[in-house]
Amino acid sequence: MVLSFLILVLLILINAFFAASEISLVALNDNKIKKRAEQGDKKSIKLQALLSEPGRFLATIQIGITLAGFLASAFAADRFAGPLAEWLVAIGVPIALPVMKTIAVVTITILLSYFTLVIGELVPKQLALQKAETIAYKTVSPLSMLFKISYPFVKILNLSTNLIVKLFGVDPHAKQEEANEEEIRMLVDIGGERGTIENDEKRMIHNIFEFNDKTVSDIMTHRTDITAINVESSIEEILDIINDKRFTRFPVYEEDIDHIIGILHMKDMFPYLKTNDQTWNHLLREPYYVMESQPIDVAFRDMKKHNIHIAMVVDEYGGIDGLITMEDMIEEIVGEILSEHHLPGEDEASSVKKVNTNQYEVEGTTHLYLLEEAFQLELPSEDFETVNGFMVHQLGYIPKNSERPAISYKNLIFEAVEISDYRIEKVLITIESGGGKS
Repeated sequence: MVLSFLILVLLILINAFFAASEISLVALNDNKIKKRAEQGDKKSIKLQALLSEPGRFLATIQIGITLAGFLASAFAADRFAGPLAEWLVAIGVPIALPVMKTIAVVTITILLSYFTLVIGELVPKQLALQKAETIAYKTVSPLSMLFKISYPFVKILNLSTNLIVKLFGVDPHAKQEEANEEEIRMLVDIGGERGTIENDEKRMIHNIFEFNDKTVSDIMTHRTDITAINVESSIEEILDIINDKRFTRFPVYEEDIDHIIGILHMKDMFPYLKTNDQTWNHLLREPYYVMESQPIDVAFRDMKKHNIHIAMVVDEYGGIDGLITMEDMIEEIVGEILSEHHLPGEDEASSVKKVNTNQYEVEGTTHLYLLEEAFQLELPSEDFETVNGFMVHQLGYIPKNSERPAISYKNLIFEAVEISDYRIEKVLITIESGGGKS
């Protein structure tokens, strides 16, 4: 009886082995195993061989599980049902022996199913999900051997399975669909919630996916904000502009901003200052143009290919709409990049100036995500870049210079205090009682 019991336990453990092997292989990171196999790791090579034929290894495992379960049921019914029925009759249970044997078979089957389900299925599968790689590497050698031994049987099973699958209009050899953008975003969000991905990393990954959804006009510097140099300017005037703006490249125009004749690079300008020559337009580099409707990922590739750092943005009629730089496009992924002229302690929050206990003043060009960090609340930063764009959308119209419109959002009141050329230049933000920054 003890030997029979040990054999039954062994069959349940065999079932557990196959169940754990199946889940561990399915849960493995295929790319990681492939990389290790390429580096010569023997067990990784065996795993790669199994993973390259999922139909075969799943069929091999299923044969093992089915045989273990079948043998356990048959063995238990044969070895334990008769003695159990006889013992029950012997102690006085008033049921005929043939009927008692049937009841004993059912009882043993139920008990065996319970232990097989818990010990042979659920527990090993749960462990395999948590320790997929460890279990896969421990089971790969016996699985590989069984993989080869069971090949003829597996071949028959696969042919039968593929034939039936085709009847349902499904290609059995079709590859599984690769992870799409939505699935990757979900994984990133889960990683953020669990703390395995930092907020900055999460934002950058989401920004990468949104990169090709934006056009040049979405992130360009508008023509009204362009600092350009008149071709008739003197060297002294140019130096004043350089000292004031601290840019490295300036568009140069003739007559007006719609007639850009070149780009002046400060690197070209400084050696020239040693001479007394006041003519400098021969230093200009040829301007590069991009369409306002061009996706920024396309513009980025083109500018990178031609080693261009600044491009003029034109509309469909050829007029200058604005300018865009490589830095502008990179910032769409990594966030704002502070220049080398940025003063120590002058961080992003310095764009939010405290007026009094519950009021702050910001520029209309301030990015909404900076306000999110400053006030510790969620704003629609994915839909709008700046405070100006956000307020205009909320108002539903473009305010006139003489107006002082205000909007309310959550516990904040945004009031336009300075409007110029139909653009909100300065905004006073008031925090209503109930939360926010102090």
